[in-house]
Amino acid sequence: MTITPPDYHKLVDFRGDAGWWLFCLLVVLLKFLLLAVDPLPKFFMGDSGSYLWTALSGWIPPDRSFFYGYVIRWVSLSTHSLSSLLILQSLLGAATSILATIVCRTVFRLSWSLSYSAGFLCALDPLQLVWERYVMTETVSLFLYAAMLLISLFYLRQRRYWQLVALQVLGVLLISFRISYLLVVQISAVILPLVAFFPLLRDAFRIGSPAGRRIAVARSLGLHLLVSLALLLVLHQVYKSLNGFLAGREPAYLYSSGFSMLATWAPVLEPSDSPDPRLAYLIAQGNEFGLREMRRRNNQLYSAGALIGRWKKIERDLDAADRIARQTALHSLLHHPGAVFTLGARTFLQYFDVQHLQNQAKSDLGKVDWPVTLTGKMESQFRLAPPRHSGKPRHSILQRYFLGALPYYYVALLSPLLCGILFFFFRESSISLLFVHGAIFLTTDSFLAVTASVRYLQPLSFITILTVPLLVDVLKTRRTALVSTIP
Repeated sequence: MTITPPDYHKLVDFRGDAGWWLFCLLVVLLKFLLLAVDPLPKFFMGDSGSYLWTALSGWIPPDRSFFYGYVIRWVSLSTHSLSSLLILQSLLGAATSILATIVCRTVFRLSWSLSYSAGFLCALDPLQLVWERYVMTETVSLFLYAAMLLISLFYLRQRRYWQLVALQVLGVLLISFRISYLLVVQISAVILPLVAFFPLLRDAFRIGSPAGRRIAVARSLGLHLLVSLALLLVLHQVYKSLNGFLAGREPAYLYSSGFSMLATWAPVLEPSDSPDPRLAYLIAQGNEFGLREMRRRNNQLYSAGALIGRWKKIERDLDAADRIARQTALHSLLHHPGAVFTLGARTFLQYFDVQHLQNQAKSDLGKVDWPVTLTGKMESQFRLAPPRHSGKPRHSILQRYFLGALPYYYVALLSPLLCGILFFFFRESSISLLFVHGAIFLTTDSFLAVTASVRYLQPLSFITILTVPLLVDVLKTRRTALVSTIP
């Protein structure tokens, strides 16, 4: 039975409800209440350390997006406190929840009660709340992703050129905070116009449709694709050039993406994959540093005596070393894609190892130690003393909430499946887009990550919060329809 809500293709104005502004106020108050309960900044070294060094010195990290460090500089250096950063992130967390409500009401046409429920669930999402306390990019990047997703859903129905411009601007801002969204941004530039124009193409190319209509629809699609791709290429080249200018290097998204790929696929590397005989020889000696062991991929990336550390000692030119590493990783994908796929599948299955996921969740909260080089700066610039060593780590309220929410993470993990169930009921382009985004995130988390990590599930959790109320509405509609047929 297919359920099609009335006028589903039209957007709904959310501002007519008298409780709207009260809801927004309550979400903001909830965020600040939680901030008062758990007010101290948290750190995940070395990500947090890299961002702080960018804020303090302008240094551009080779393996992370750079813009968050400047946000810390603008928000916290003048106040000499990271509390101002946490206030900003709490406000952005509230804004993300409000955006989720707008999607549910304006795009999915859910009732106010379901829409508000989605907003409050978003405000209490453990995968969002805990990171609002961290010097990490998760909160800012999720807000930008939510804004990008909202405009994407509007575009599917309105097909306006200004929406394409806004999407690409938001997309480049998004990757400037967190590069892991790059595939979503790039694929969306192609997918969005195709999905948006698919209903028009389907109608135009039915038997008996006039040729003029077919040409007009095809021309419009071609123009939208051209604009979207041109914006993507231009804005991303500007971003890479800015990154290169600040780093004093060649334009690039990152300067260690090859190292990351090589370490991620280390267990399936063969000496013949490398165009450089020195790296080929190093791969052949991989048993010395556990190259084939899947659980040691993080060590291959960061430990001095493992794959990347040894390769950097052999090839001192880091740009050349990273380029050769990338070529080797891509050759590995081309030479034995089955082995790479199996490795990614094994990474995905790690999410279903409860003990692994529990341990990884604790690891995601970061270590107590601060780098010695950063301790003095933290004391002088932000009035923060290094944490005391007390044996077993003492977790804050939100950290305990994060660790205790393990069952929910399996729901978030399966969000693409929820989208598939929804698509069975009504074949909406918005559901297709959520499914595509969820599939991209899941693929990235499995095939481009060294381990299954709870932290990576954050955008999937946001998609889950959008789809669950919609699924509830579908089930309610089906139940009502079933009851109405009973005499």
